[in-house]
Amino acid sequence: MSLSPLKTKTTILSLIFSLFPVSQSYAFVPQTSSNSKNESVAATKIEEAKGNMPRLRMLMSAFPKGGDLHHHLAGAIDAETMLQWAGDQNLCIDTIKLSVIPSPCDAAVNKKPAKNLERQDPILWNKLIDVFSMRNYHFDVAAGEHSGHDHFFSSFFHFAAALDNNFGRMIAYSRRDAAANNLLYIETMQNPKVVSTFARSVLQDAKGKNSPEDLWKVVKDRLPAAVAAAKAETTEAEAQSRQILQCDGRQPDPACSVTMRYMVFAVRAMPPEMVFAQLALGFALAHSDPRWVGVNIVAPEDGAVSMQDYDLHMQFFRFLRQLYPDVKITLHAGELALPLVPTAGLRDHIRKAVFVAGADRIGHGIDIGSEMNPVEILHHMAERPVPVEINLSSNDAILNIKGNQHPFALYRQYNVPVVISTDDAGVSRNDLTTEYMRAIEEQHVSYSDLKKLSRDSLEYAFLSGEGLWQKNTGESVKPVCSGIAFTAMPQGKCADFLVKNDKAALQWKLEAAFIRYEEQVREGAL
Repeated sequence: MSLSPLKTKTTILSLIFSLFPVSQSYAFVPQTSSNSKNESVAATKIEEAKGNMPRLRMLMSAFPKGGDLHHHLAGAIDAETMLQWAGDQNLCIDTIKLSVIPSPCDAAVNKKPAKNLERQDPILWNKLIDVFSMRNYHFDVAAGEHSGHDHFFSSFFHFAAALDNNFGRMIAYSRRDAAANNLLYIETMQNPKVVSTFARSVLQDAKGKNSPEDLWKVVKDRLPAAVAAAKAETTEAEAQSRQILQCDGRQPDPACSVTMRYMVFAVRAMPPEMVFAQLALGFALAHSDPRWVGVNIVAPEDGAVSMQDYDLHMQFFRFLRQLYPDVKITLHAGELALPLVPTAGLRDHIRKAVFVAGADRIGHGIDIGSEMNPVEILHHMAERPVPVEINLSSNDAILNIKGNQHPFALYRQYNVPVVISTDDAGVSRNDLTTEYMRAIEEQHVSYSDLKKLSRDSLEYAFLSGEGLWQKNTGESVKPVCSGIAFTAMPQGKCADFLVKNDKAALQWKLEAAFIRYEEQVREGAL
């Protein structure tokens, strides 16, 4: 739910504290998010829970998480839910291809109704769940099975039809999942339907044009109508989400307090004309609608077309950023590893994303150690800064990269900001709690590290307005809110500041949540 359209200061400030009630014990703790004793107890409890995964999950599930900044809405929905939606829409299952397909269903041609499939054919139901996700997946070369990489990316083709016309349901699902993980904010990648139709229409008239200047001439006059259609679809989807969650009723779902923003993506495996059209619409939409906050590019980075057109795609971003300097860019870059590509393919994708496209964040960034002059890139990313969205479960499943093979520690060694995210939680069968647990177990982060990861996920979010912190997250707030307890209701200029700045408002809410969490851990409530 957007903070900015709310009409009164009181409503907004009440929202800030809706999940985390004021604790009178800390009414006079001004510029710190936690009592040092409580923080120390929480740190000790989490350290003690290492190796005890059920206990660690108890602690980390309740741990306040700021934002999930690398989140694919289509990949976030679990397989069981998608099959239920397919049944609700009277869709069918191709029993040979194990895919959701349109009706009518005809058993004679290997089509079964998706409705009540879990009861009518539980064996097929379970096969579909395995195909739609990484559940039960074990790569066996001798058996001729797909790699984790191929199984992961192919899953989307099997379930895509179940998600058509379900934008609002998908929003509601992800907000509920976020609330269950004590997450305040999601920045999700999802295209309105008009993006694909717009790209196809441009392809017909721009065939053979590759330069951004020539492609811009084709698309520019068509953008206003496409942007209007995307806005209308977003409004409809958000209204459906609010209805599902009963956000305007007497007992709204806790998920109603989760803020969501959206990013358009281009599919890099498509012809250049279509990639440019998708990006142009994304930039135009993000420029004119505050609910849409940035642009990305997706599809396997190691694909033949993706590799061949990579430089051209970076030029597209560079060109469009000049036209829309206010629009943020985050790029899947460096999601590569041997032997998916030859060593030459690992040398410059992050470099070009940062220095050519001007990315504000990088997604994955796995191949940084193989880039040309990586120290130069790392220093630049630290100084600018250009944070990295880290997806531990995804990197393990798709690239077989984990533990000390992962560049998580390298980025932190060079002071490049990192944030923890889910990528495609439904396909990977994970959640943000799992990702924080992996950071503890595999990357050996401390409790203070966890808080920084959580804080930085809001600091580097593409939320509107200023942030709360003067410099480094967790150190000192801006003078306008100095001296006010995070658990107190802000007054005066601080209240005005939080009303005007969505980012600062959520950061304030996160600090209050840290205080409550540490208090609960000390009291034995967790």
